Amino acid sequence: MVDSLPFLLEGAKITVLLSLGSIIGSLIFGLVIALCRMSSNSVLSRIARIYISFFRGTPLLIQLLIWYNGFTFAITPEGWQAALVGLILHFSAYIAESYRGAIQSIPNGQWEASYSLGMNYYQTFREVILPQAWRIAIPSIWNSLIDVAKSSSLASVITVPELTSIADQRSASSLIVLPILLEAALIYWGLSTLLEWSRERLERRLRIIK
Repeated sequence: MVDSLPFLLEGAKITVLLSLGSIIGSLIFGLVIALCRMSSNSVLSRIARIYISFFRGTPLLIQLLIWYNGFTFAITPEGWQAALVGLILHFSAYIAESYRGAIQSIPNGQWEASYSLGMNYYQTFREVILPQAWRIAIPSIWNSLIDVAKSSSLASVITVPELTSIADQRSASSLIVLPILLEAALIYWGLSTLLEWSRERLERRLRIIK
């Protein structure tokens, strides 16, 4: 276990980078999908609805294999590229629904009061609605973000040398399976705990600001 720890930490660096990129991308793209889903434009709304249904209704592993192997006739992506795209597209569907539920929970009076003050739609959404919706959506969104970090382990299937891949290689080469896999599990647990701690701290900060 001691000999394997440096290798596992190197894999953990890739896991952290992949998770961070996927988290940022999912938060941004999830908001875009949520806005399309609530749009008065029936075409945009229908596309967003199909998108959410597809990516929530199919396994992430299948999606990763599609991005990595399914388009080799046109492009040959690196494993980390396919993993990043797959994680962002998959979890943005869940985050979009969290955004949508939070935004729709804001009373219509908030919109009307903002319009009466001379604010347009975009100003109202940016300065009044979104900050309130963000506070409401934090618990469900953060659960999705923790799932992003854990689900990054599936990138090992498409040749990304992240934590799970390195742990599997080290356990196979040393024939010491359980201790090394438990060691990797503890690192994932640490990452999830760090995300949970950041959520609690953010919620406390928002309560103080409020």
